[in-house]
Formats: sequence, C-alpha cells, structure tokens
Amino acid sequence: MNIPPCRLVILAAIASFCANWSFAFQITYVNTSVDTFYKLAKKAYRESRLCYTCQMPESDWLAQWSVAVSMFYPGTILGFLMVPLLTKWMGVKKAQGLMCLAATIGVAVHFLAVSFLSLGEVTFTTILSIGRLMIGLQAGSSLCLLPLYIIEISPAQYRSFLNNFQQVAQSFATLLGLVLGSEEILPLGNSRFTIMQIAAVVPVLFLLFLLIITPPTPNYLSHFHPECIHEGIQSRLFYHGLERTNSYRPLISNYEMMENKIDSKYGTYGTTWRDSFKGFLIGAVVAASYAFTGDDLIDTFSSNMLIGETKHSKKIHQKTDAFTVLISDGLGLVLFFASFFGIFLADRYGRRKLVLIGLFGTCVANIGAVVFTANKVVVSLCFAATKAFIGIGCGGPAWFLTSELVDPDYAWIFQPLSTGILLSTTMIETFFYLSIDALIGGYSLLILAAGPALIAAVIIYLYLPETKGRSSEEIQTMLNSTTFSGIHSKKYINDDLYGTFDDNTF
Repeated sequence: MNIPPCRLVILAAIASFCANWSFAFQITYVNTSVDTFYKLAKKAYRESRLCYTCQMPESDWLAQWSVAVSMFYPGTILGFLMVPLLTKWMGVKKAQGLMCLAATIGVAVHFLAVSFLSLGEVTFTTILSIGRLMIGLQAGSSLCLLPLYIIEISPAQYRSFLNNFQQVAQSFATLLGLVLGSEEILPLGNSRFTIMQIAAVVPVLFLLFLLIITPPTPNYLSHFHPECIHEGIQSRLFYHGLERTNSYRPLISNYEMMENKIDSKYGTYGTTWRDSFKGFLIGAVVAASYAFTGDDLIDTFSSNMLIGETKHSKKIHQKTDAFTVLISDGLGLVLFFASFFGIFLADRYGRRKLVLIGLFGTCVANIGAVVFTANKVVVSLCFAATKAFIGIGCGGPAWFLTSELVDPDYAWIFQPLSTGILLSTTMIETFFYLSIDALIGGYSLLILAAGPALIAAVIIYLYLPETKGRSSEEIQTMLNSTTFSGIHSKKYINDDLYGTFDDNTF
C-alpha cells in the first residue's frame, strides 16, 4: 500500500472529521437526546398557555418533531447546490470557511429558540428548524467540498486512500454524537441542550481555524493566481513534502489528477461534460445507495425501531431506555471499526466488489430486522450487521467514487451533484419514515432500505467498472466502449501493455 506523507495524512484526517461532524452529529444526537427536545417543547406549550398542568398532544409533537428533524436536509441540499458557484468564485478552501460561518450562525439560532419558549412550542420548533437549516448548509457543502479539498492538497496516487477517511470520520462523529446525546451515558441534566450546541460548533470552528492557518492549495494558486509560481512551489512543499516537489516543474492542470492529457496514450483531447455523464449517473446510483442501506434511518430513529413490540403498541413518543441507548452506541462503535478496516480493503480489493458485497449484505441484514421485528435483540444484531457491511463495503466509495468515474476537469461539477443526490435521498427517507412506520411498522425498512438497495446493487453490478489503479482515460474507455461496463468480459485495457498511470511519471 502506498502510504501518503505524515503531514498529508494528518491534514486529511482532521479535515475529514471536522467536515463530517455537522452531518453526523446532527442526525445522531437528536436521536439519543430526543427527550431533551420533547421536554423543552412541553415547557413551551405550557408557558405559552399559562397552564402548567396541560399536556401537549403527542400528535402535535410528531408533526413538529418530524419537521424539525427533516429541515436539516433542505439545508444540506441548498449547501451542495452552492458548491459549484462557490468553488468557481472563491476556491474550495474559502468556500469551506464561509460555510463554517453558516453553521456557527445556526447554533446561535438554536440558543435563540430556547430564549423564546414563552412564545409556544410552534415558535420553538420553527426557530429550531431554521437553525438546523443553517447548520445543514455547512453540512451539505462540506461533504461535497471535502473530496475536492483532498484533490487539491494531495498527489493523485494518494487520493483514493485519503478519500476513504470520509467514511471513517463520519462513523467516528456518529459514535460521538450518540454518546454525547445520551443522558444515560453522559448525564448532563438541564444543561444538556447548551452543551450539545457547544459540541456542535467546536469542530466547525476548528476547521475554520485550520483553513485559515494553512497556505492556499497548489491547485487554487494555479487556477486563481497562475502568476504566483514561487507561492505555488511553497504550497506544494507544505502539502506534498519535499520528495514530491520539483522546484522547476510547472504547475499543471486545475486539479492535477493522475492523468496528463497531453501525454496520455488514450488521447482524450477536447472532452466535454457529456463524455462523463454515464460515469456521473453510475456514481449517482452508488451515492444514493448509501441512503438505501438504512444507515441514517437507524442513526436517527433507532429509539423507535428498537421498541421490540408490534406497530400497534408503539407510542408516538416513548422515553428511550438504557438498552436502546446502549445498542445505539454499540452500533456506532461497529460502524467506526468496520469503516477503519474498510479503508484497507478498498485499497486492496477495489471499489466494485466491496460496494456490491456491502449492498447485498445490508439488504439481507435489514430483511432480517423486518422478519424479527418483535425481538429487539435480533433486530439489534441485524442492525450491527448492517453497520458492518456499510463500513467495510458500500460506505466509503459512495462519497467519492463519482470523482473517479468522470473526467477530472468536471469533477468539481459532478462530485457535488452526486453527494447532493445522496443527501437528497437521505432527506426523503428521513422525512417519510415516521409516517410510513406508523402505517406498516417494521416493513418500512423493506420499502425504504432493503428493496431499493437490492435494485441499486443490480444496477451497479451491470454498469460499474472497477476504478482501482485505473487512469481517467482507462475508466472512460471502459465506460464508453460497452453498455454493460460492469460485466463486459472483453478487456479493452491491457495493463501489461500500457501499465497504469502514476503521478511519479511526471
């Protein structure tokens, strides 16, 4: 395995954790600390009516809580839609920094929601929703900007390894969100809401600090300030290390991917975004398949799923018990270790095989959770299997695979769109889960997870070629030479004859 320089690994690891924090934390701490929000809503209900013995109808809470939880996702969608404009206007690093300010404002709005409890529960959940929308802007844009940031700071041969940090970082942030949000594990009493909001903003501010103190990336300088040759060389010295930098080598290409189109044996001169559209569509299916694993549904609603009773006996709101909290945290731990292991598996065995194994595995595990829905121990084991398959297989590639399937010159357009499709699919599933679950109980996992995952796996099997060790030209040739590029047996690319392209050749 080709290990990147230590500084590059540290930068990528910190950036991956901080960029993933808002998304992972916001979808998990609202699960284990749901009682905190419920108590605040009941307090707002009573204070606004000057009736301290009144009880808020649970049906009102279901509607308000569904909106508050799901409003995070429109923010993520708007955030990813802003990415191409922001990167064109100010570059990847500055765009990341600007979005960090949006998340900081969102946390401030959450504090404002508590200050106006006397205006009623509707006002409370409305202000809360606005805050989650603002934080979603940063969460969605950061998830899209992170792969572009990795491209900007690293040589091509290290990018697939460093991009896998995204899944590990998100799983670790998910685990922390579950633990920090749990009153049983971390009893904070009345200060829980305040501490949760502080926890939400600290990594965001640290990311902003990191972006400020590090120099402009080599690709930013080559695109926005091509005249700054000396600054570009110093930037590459900082990010790539001395052994990766030649002081007299010109700065090449906007993203300096592994392909040099001038010297390429395949000669894909004058390509357009249309030439990469098939790769984008396949990458978008892989991205959407992440939502079909049920990962975010489990993270957000495991307190509802693990009740272990029939759908007719479930209440709209029930206090989370110690078992549910322990299982939720245990699932986060499984995902973290599986994701860490998945980095090395993806680098050794490639993306295609692991994505398929991961999707089929989560499909079977989620079907098991449906069949044994009345037994919460078995359901917990099925969810643990789901998390393991996500970590070792289909989790990591969903976040970056599109950038390998499209022409490097158009990665800044297609990769954010692909990540946006992932977030949009997750938003739709999260928004409709409670309503569908109220109608059909545990079978909701068949409709929202297992069934779509199986369909996605079939499409991926037919169309997704292996990208590991391939240059962009090789991948584009494999995609465009045959319809079913995933299963076509004819070998259009002869590695023994041409070899694989490596950044060391330049």
